[in-house]
Amino acid sequence: MTDLLLLMCGIVGLWMGSETLIKGAMSLADRYRVSDAMFGMLVLAIGTDLPELFIAVDASLRSLAGEDLSGIVIGSAIGSSVGQFALVFGVAGFIGYESMNRKFLSRNAFFLIGSIAAVFLCSYDGVISRLEGIVLCMYYASYFAVVILRRAEMPESEAEIAHMTAVRAWLILALGLVVLMVAAELTVVHAVRFAERVGLSNIAVSAIIIGMGSSLPELSVSFVALLRKRGGLSVGNLIGSNILDTLLVPGVAAVIAPLIIPAAVLMIDLPVLLVVTSLVLVFLYVTGRGVRALEASVLLAIYIGYVFLRLSGPGS
Repeated sequence: MTDLLLLMCGIVGLWMGSETLIKGAMSLADRYRVSDAMFGMLVLAIGTDLPELFIAVDASLRSLAGEDLSGIVIGSAIGSSVGQFALVFGVAGFIGYESMNRKFLSRNAFFLIGSIAAVFLCSYDGVISRLEGIVLCMYYASYFAVVILRRAEMPESEAEIAHMTAVRAWLILALGLVVLMVAAELTVVHAVRFAERVGLSNIAVSAIIIGMGSSLPELSVSFVALLRKRGGLSVGNLIGSNILDTLLVPGVAAVIAPLIIPAAVLMIDLPVLLVVTSLVLVFLYVTGRGVRALEASVLLAIYIGYVFLRLSGPGS
């Protein structure tokens, strides 16, 4: 019970650290007038995904010491990606997402679907090597570059963000980073201990508990954005976060220490991620409906099925 409580404290810390960091990041980003979509894809996506990145780095450093925590890394990364598209779109979708501009479909599909394919190919032999980790990081760098270089396609945002001095914003950013580092350490240590106590694998616990917990920043951002009629901010955040989780998190971790990939990731996690990603792209860019109650219900049903399968299926 103590391990579960401390694990929950770690997840809460991840959320609080992200919220603190985002507050400072938004104030600094307000100095540069960028669109909601671009702001979400870059600033918010990186800010809300720092928990997964810190968890991956911490777990990989522990792996260098001889403790294989690859399941924590890949489970939290892919589990968070599934959570962002199935759980966050599923819950926030009841408020309603408008359909998005189709001219961005090909670019987003190339990086979203391509990132899943890249991880699958790198994981097919059961290991993501350091070289393959570098390839994944470079793929993410290309996405980052494309978004920056094509920013002129997106209209500037006219929404105002609460202003604070640059010094205060940087201090808040630093505080958020410190909280994230401490919370990541707490989460990794007690996720492993909790998994051992209940007889579950690292990947099952990380995919569900850590994956769901680390999706809380995206969920909170999405609710605020939708209630303020700024769905583009939420969509940009979720797309950018998904690509970062799928490519950069395992990529950085593998560069530190090669990842051992359980077969269950290839059989369960990546196929589920492919399905929910494809559905979200169709809902947002093809049907013209966006994501509303019906679409949200479909995504939530898939997530519930994923949780059940993850806890009772192969590799659990």
